[in-house]
Amino acid sequence: MRLLIADDDARAPRQLASDLCALAHEVVIVGDGRTALARATQETFDAVLLELVLPYVGGVEITRTLRERGLDLPIVLLSVHGDLPDRLAGLDAGADDYLVKPIAAVEIEARLRAILRRATRSGGHGVMRAGDIEVNEIKYRAQRGGRVLALPKLEFQMLCELIRNKNAVVTRAMFYRNVWRYDGEPATNVVESYIRRLRGHLNAAGEPDPIETIRGVGYMLADHG
Repeated sequence: MRLLIADDDARAPRQLASDLCALAHEVVIVGDGRTALARATQETFDAVLLELVLPYVGGVEITRTLRERGLDLPIVLLSVHGDLPDRLAGLDAGADDYLVKPIAAVEIEARLRAILRRATRSGGHGVMRAGDIEVNEIKYRAQRGGRVLALPKLEFQMLCELIRNKNAVVTRAMFYRNVWRYDGEPATNVVESYIRRLRGHLNAAGEPDPIETIRGVGYMLADHG
């Protein structure tokens, strides 16, 4: 893979780049957000690794801008902070993953390959269905009964997780692990809050709610199709 790394640290990204090159990847390093945004837009990369805090333009804003410009390549945010609000901001902006430094090159490679395998996991074309709901995981498109759903990134990923596990319970821990990339289960009501948002997008007037709350356990999307 050809990878772009944006990090203003003088030493750490060079070691990471060296380790990734040893794994047969080509790596370009830039030291500020403006340069990262320009090169990611003008050149071809297989993935972008962004430090959360960068000079001029931060990693979250770069991510949001790249998504608005239609670039769908994998974007991974890197930070020494693993706080849930930081993860929420990054993933909401369109990042595919959020990793806490220090992080080994082999794990970054594994995460990127997992992102790139998304099409295979969802049937080869990125399309998954449950009842009258259809999502295209590759193109970030969702619809219900032919009605296009304008879902933000996290709500879209939650819907994908529900469809991927249709007719089975998705626990809070599964959402934190597979959507927020967060190990453990913090004492917050974030999952409940985002499920409410997802239902607001998913259910038009008169439509039944396809998401069942399994109290004390999680949520389930039944396939009645």
